[in-house]
Amino acid sequence: MYSIALCNVLLLLLANFTIGLNLQGAQVVVAPNPPFNRRVALSKIVTAAGTISFVHPASARAPGSGDVTEAIEQIRDAARDLKRLQRDFNQYATLTDEGMAGDNTAGARRILGGIAPQAGITAIETAKLTPLYRIDGAFSVVRKAAIDSEDKNSWSFQLDITTFEEVAERVLFAVQKADGDFYGVSFAAKGTTQIKGIYKEAKGSIDRGIIDLDIMIGLLKDVGAPGL
Repeated sequence: MYSIALCNVLLLLLANFTIGLNLQGAQVVVAPNPPFNRRVALSKIVTAAGTISFVHPASARAPGSGDVTEAIEQIRDAARDLKRLQRDFNQYATLTDEGMAGDNTAGARRILGGIAPQAGITAIETAKLTPLYRIDGAFSVVRKAAIDSEDKNSWSFQLDITTFEEVAERVLFAVQKADGDFYGVSFAAKGTTQIKGIYKEAKGSIDRGIIDLDIMIGLLKDVGAPGL
């Protein structure tokens, strides 16, 4: 019995010794790591989360766009749309026979950028058709261009950024005030006098917004800004 056990042990040691010799003579090939690709890595993370992400080309009216020419074009078009709202104001500031605000207030709010989706492809498409939507983003792009400019001969360096900032704040306040009035008037329940008063305030905000946008465009034109 002991002889058999001893033989088994010797056979096992011989087998291990043979395997060791084979490993010493063999070359272990390790595949090189592929180069890191951030776009691929991001796509894997997004896919794992069950979400599909689309990369869109930069657009003046796409939230997040940093193209200064397109931002200035957005400011130009915003002034145009606000003047259109001023011209057609009576179509939106209506009263029903019961003395309530009419149904066209939502149309005014769409022009003012107050009714719009906040994210996704639909938001981008809406922004393209609604220059006043996220107009603050356009102001930020121009502001950044002016602050970062180092060329003394460029329009962005010569722009009166202090005045631009002041006017931008007034424009944002006027647009938001007008949008808030068109929103709040639907809940007014004190008769035609109150509703007409709210409409009058909205009209005043639109008028002031137009004046300030014209001032802003004048500032940009004076220094030869693109897009005008």
